[in-house]
Amino acid sequence: MGFSVNVKAVALDAYGTVINFTEPDFIVTMAEICERQGLEADAVAMWRRFRRASYLLRAEHHPNPVDQRYDEAWAREFERVFKLMKLDGDAWAAAEYFREKLADAPAFEDARPAIEALKSRYPLALMSNADDDFLTACLRRNKLEFDVILTSEQAGAIKPNRAIFDKLAGMMGLPAGQILYAGDNPIPDVLGPMRAGMITAWVNRTGARKPRNVPQPHLRVRSLAELTSMLVPSLE
Repeated sequence: MGFSVNVKAVALDAYGTVINFTEPDFIVTMAEICERQGLEADAVAMWRRFRRASYLLRAEHHPNPVDQRYDEAWAREFERVFKLMKLDGDAWAAAEYFREKLADAPAFEDARPAIEALKSRYPLALMSNADDDFLTACLRRNKLEFDVILTSEQAGAIKPNRAIFDKLAGMMGLPAGQILYAGDNPIPDVLGPMRAGMITAWVNRTGARKPRNVPQPHLRVRSLAELTSMLVPSLE
């Protein structure tokens, strides 16, 4: 089955879409941090508090929510979490372990064939809420290459902020309406690019429900392989 909308370029999210590192991996990472630092805490509870701390700390800087690298932000978030949970943890060591885990994460099995197929037909970008160092290390480890790579560190903005999508369109030399953006997280990867005027594809690997405040994506797929079959009909 082909896709009739006039797509001139494709951009993919990284973690959760191309790179196999999702919420369960973050929870495991929290458990490993506790073990490494000798902390008695529930990993799920820590992850929930960490996500809340991340939201609050980023909201403090709205509408320009990025004033630092992710590892610096993570250290601040861990400081807040450790204080709330009354834990004597090393926030900077925890943030560094986060960075190492993301740098070492593997790609999904369907990522490489999808990337190769898409690159045969479209200019292909990777855009991620990430720091340059750990994303570059991850792509090198997985031997994945793209025509354009854009991080939130480079853009000075994080998804779903429109500025990062506008930056991507400029780097690709195309109007936003000719770029399809695909990602796994509905708010940054559907709401964000749709506000910027891009074509959207939700790569919903887990069968999650769409949040009510997120508009319908142009495409819903369960994998990059399914997305590729729609965009590169010769693979059907």
